[in-house]
Amino acid sequence: MFTSPTLWLIFINVGVAVLMALQGIDPITPSPRELIAWGGNLGAYTLSGEWQRLLYSMFLHGGALHLALNMFLLYQIGRVSEIAWGRLRFLMIYLVTGLFGGLASAWWNASQAVEALGGMPPQLAFIMLAPNMVVSIGASGALLGAAGALLVHTFRAGQDAMVDLRVIAQVVLLNIGMGFLINGTDNAAHVGGALSGIVIGAILRQPRPGLSTLGLRLQAAAVFSVMLAVFAVLMVKAAPPKVELVAAEFRKASAAFDRREAQAKARADEKAGLRRP
Repeated sequence: MFTSPTLWLIFINVGVAVLMALQGIDPITPSPRELIAWGGNLGAYTLSGEWQRLLYSMFLHGGALHLALNMFLLYQIGRVSEIAWGRLRFLMIYLVTGLFGGLASAWWNASQAVEALGGMPPQLAFIMLAPNMVVSIGASGALLGAAGALLVHTFRAGQDAMVDLRVIAQVVLLNIGMGFLINGTDNAAHVGGALSGIVIGAILRQPRPGLSTLGLRLQAAAVFSVMLAVFAVLMVKAAPPKVELVAAEFRKASAAFDRREAQAKARADEKAGLRRP
């Protein structure tokens, strides 16, 4: 039980949410600025050098409901994937496809922000960029990556797969449904995660009785090394032109917001002091 990566991933996700709540962040509807401060994947920041956001954002969620749904789906797909692939290979599928999903999201949203920036005057930049401050968070990219890999495994193994397709359908349909029904759902992360999962599922050898354990491990190491090498190349190539300018505009706007908030708090404290007997 305690060696199950599924349970450890759930524990980490829930632990991060609890820690955020203890730090005073609303556990129901955390603000985008709070999520950015905790490592949310804001494309312009990520592609201008803050690559750690691709990993951190996988363990952040937009409130208790978002967390509960993703953890339910993680438990469902995780326990089946551990049986199909083995624990370590499932963990690698989850993390690698989550990174690909985050990178797809960062590229898409940063590209949209750069396009919105265009050649507008600097004083109007943030007004046009504000709708493109999309903060990507959550486990959905990794979940769809795991579902994609498991789906390919099921088709390749046939009757030997012993995988309940309803589990895969549950993950895919709930995430796709949210993409159509809920405004702000990060479909780019879903697509990036699912496609990378399908690729991994297609090239990773199926664990079967009689196959050498060492051979399986070496082949898995080669597959994940190649995928991470591709990921590294895409990281370097993903940043659209002017992404640093977009990131700078976001940072200036954030700093201005902080100043206004501090000034408002100072005025409120001053008024409270004047009213105090």
